[in-house]
Amino acid sequence: MSRRSFRKLLGGLGAVAFLLILVAVPLGLIWYLATAEHDRRVAVLNGGISASAIVTESSLLGRSCRFRYRFSAGGVQYGGGEGGCPLVTSHPVGSSLQVRFDPEDPDNSVAIGADLWPGWSIVPILVGLPILLLAGVAIYAVVRNSFRKSRPRR
Repeated sequence: MSRRSFRKLLGGLGAVAFLLILVAVPLGLIWYLATAEHDRRVAVLNGGISASAIVTESSLLGRSCRFRYRFSAGGVQYGGGEGGCPLVTSHPVGSSLQVRFDPEDPDNSVAIGADLWPGWSIVPILVGLPILLLAGVAIYAVVRNSFRKSRPRR
């Protein structure tokens, strides 16, 4: 391999590696945050105290939703609603539902039947994986082109 071909190979691999890191780092962060949120919700459902809540907002907005509830613990009102999209159709405003909350932090609550994975994590992961795949194809193309014999100049 000539020195020129080697430099082209290194330059191409460097650019692709930079783009790969540019995509992989945010995807890793999103995955970490989504996993932490999932673990928090599971911990509250498994070890939390049960309470009855009243639905204060329940509406579908295209592909998203708004779902909020209020409950009382120790004479203080608390609210929540994360992951409540599956509950919108079965729990209109004013209906009651069961929630579980952390006794040390009642603001940390989860409705029984709510999503365990945060919805904001799905789109970046589904978009990011094809980008990583394309980066892999780009690496292959750069390596393949660098090993081709250079044509003589006329």
